[in-house]
Amino acid sequence: AMFFGSGNLVFPIKLGVNSDGHYALASLGLIISGVIVPFLGLFSMMIYDGLRDKYFGLLGKWAPVTLSLLILSLLGPFGVVPRCIIVAYGGINLLYPDLSLAVFSAIFSLIMLIIIWQKNQIVPIIGKFLGPIKIGALVLIILAAFFNSDNLVISEYETNPILSGLEEGYQTMDLLAAFFFSITIVEYLRNILPNQKDLVKISIYSGIVGGMLIAAIYICFVIIGTYYSANLKTVKPEQYLAIIALMTLGKHATIIIAFTMFLACLTTAAALSKLFADFLSIDIAKGKISNKMSIIVTLVISFLFSLTGFASISEILAIILGYIYPALIMLSITSFVNKYAQINIAKESFWLTLILSIIWR
Repeated sequence: AMFFGSGNLVFPIKLGVNSDGHYALASLGLIISGVIVPFLGLFSMMIYDGLRDKYFGLLGKWAPVTLSLLILSLLGPFGVVPRCIIVAYGGINLLYPDLSLAVFSAIFSLIMLIIIWQKNQIVPIIGKFLGPIKIGALVLIILAAFFNSDNLVISEYETNPILSGLEEGYQTMDLLAAFFFSITIVEYLRNILPNQKDLVKISIYSGIVGGMLIAAIYICFVIIGTYYSANLKTVKPEQYLAIIALMTLGKHATIIIAFTMFLACLTTAAALSKLFADFLSIDIAKGKISNKMSIIVTLVISFLFSLTGFASISEILAIILGYIYPALIMLSITSFVNKYAQINIAKESFWLTLILSIIWR
């Protein structure tokens, strides 16, 4: 539930729209970069006990603060969180066409404030209540879309569908989120598990279940995007799911559509906002700014950036991710080598991959 936010609602469908009917190959690429890679990052951080300094410290003394600031800024108020607000607005806008983005963003930010105001409550709130509701609503939309779909037309693809899937998986930014969600998860599990030896085992089991659920929804979304591509060519990406649901469930189901998109974006945005606020208060301000004040600052920045629009945010993120994502994938892999083979090649591999990414692009 924490992973499945704005990008996860948009980019798999977008991939299907542009796959020219080759949804199987496109889904393969997406699962590699959007499911396998993020959960690799999640587990790699967990074997370092969810300790950010220890994990990023493999790259040098500069990395824990500098790299964390970069990643959390992209995940937080300067990237993913405002993108979540915009996608949630795409669903609510069907119910209230006259509602402005600015007003909606202010309301959304206030609800996030309520959720994350109380420390250590975000995981149980998302896991016990918001997550199951969100998954159930998504399954309803998927079933309705499959039931009402037309015959599929397959054409020659202009770009490699596997490569397209890999690139759209980057846009979900789930690898970046995995590094820091693991910290939240480990902290929560430590508080509730009587036997700490069960922490890694439970994390792996839950990760497998979560990964399979996300992969299944991704595949369904890619197929749906492929089948409804003719109807979505002129639609803004943030409205893809809303339009599909409106076509298949009808106007009377608009509230289900809006509620689903709202919950999907709220759970991820709240989790990411808390991560950035904690980092701002503890690591950047060194306690000189209270956690609650840092939460307010985070949400204000997110509100302002949400007003720039989905396309502008995605374009900027795509450029940055093209450079740093391959290097972070390499860090995930080499962290296992360092842990179990006692060979630290993380730093050299990270910089080499980053340089090659810059040259390649």
